[in-house]
Amino acid sequence: MQRDCPIYGYCRRRHGVETTRNELVQHMSTCLSLQAGSECIIRSLGKDKEVARRLAQMGILPGSRLRVIRLAPFGETLEVSIDQGQYFALRDEEVNVLDCEMVAMPLSEKTLKTEQYYRIRSLSGGKTFQQKMEHQGIIPGIVIQIRELNKPPILIELFQEKKIVVLGSGEAEKIIIEVIDDPQE
Repeated sequence: MQRDCPIYGYCRRRHGVETTRNELVQHMSTCLSLQAGSECIIRSLGKDKEVARRLAQMGILPGSRLRVIRLAPFGETLEVSIDQGQYFALRDEEVNVLDCEMVAMPLSEKTLKTEQYYRIRSLSGGKTFQQKMEHQGIIPGIVIQIRELNKPPILIELFQEKKIVVLGSGEAEKIIIEVIDDPQE
């Protein structure tokens, strides 16, 4: 199962249903949270009272930070953690009702914008991956701007160094970023 929403008009997560732009924007906050490494702040538990009650009983409440640890192999379940250090397995239908504000996401996220500045929050790969990224100047705290995201390779510019770095899609999945407004902060 593919877990991404294209920017306009069609959302695979809605089982092939054509969507309006407003519906897609509302739905994208949930779709974004479905990638490993993503983090969001829960705004509300949604309109389904039964699911909202079950989530609240587990300790998943508005204002909590929800982080996706990993996806189940067949895509029906997510392992998530909340800011109190608890880990849960949530079904797709439980995650789909949440209204979340994205805080961090992988660099491979399809809805990222090229004119926006991002800060590298963490690298989720192993030691060799982290050494390779450090050699290229990609370390947590660095400000980047995406130059090309449509297809691999992904081109990013390191803001302070004015250096272009080419990344593959596998590398981009392991780089967790957050949106920033001012590149100088």
